[in-house]
Amino acid sequence: MRHHLPIEYGIAALVCVVSGCGLMPARNPVAAEDRHVKSVATRDKEVVLKEAIVWFDRHPNATRGIRFPEGTYKIEAEDDEYYYFAAPKDIEYRVFRDGKVVDGRFMPGGLFLGKVFLKAVPAGAYLSVDERSKVVTWHLGGNFLRLEGKKWTRNY
Repeated sequence: MRHHLPIEYGIAALVCVVSGCGLMPARNPVAAEDRHVKSVATRDKEVVLKEAIVWFDRHPNATRGIRFPEGTYKIEAEDDEYYYFAAPKDIEYRVFRDGKVVDGRFMPGGLFLGKVFLKAVPAGAYLSVDERSKVVTWHLGGNFLRLEGKKWTRNY
């Protein structure tokens, strides 16, 4: 005897796959999205990277890379969708051409995490402009989330 799931489950699964649900890596993780944020009332949330984590825009032949330094990322802001955690040191951005670094910068910013699990972009990097403005620069997907407990933890 066969059991059939309601059509809504199939549609939800399809939407999840198409949108990514944070489970599939973004095709192009490089972004430039302005976000307006507000300060948080309490600073009791943090994310800890047990080691530095490096991401590239594609494999092989990466053209861009990002390095999150290890350490404790303290919450500094939020908006309706994300929490923003300031990195303990500047985030490193690299540009590659023919396998060689042609540009590299260290910039202030941090890691953002979605307030809910099912998001097309559940996490990523941002640059700090000021207390009210952040610029999302890199999208992270399920590949980052799967490292939770191994390479990073959230304390909230």
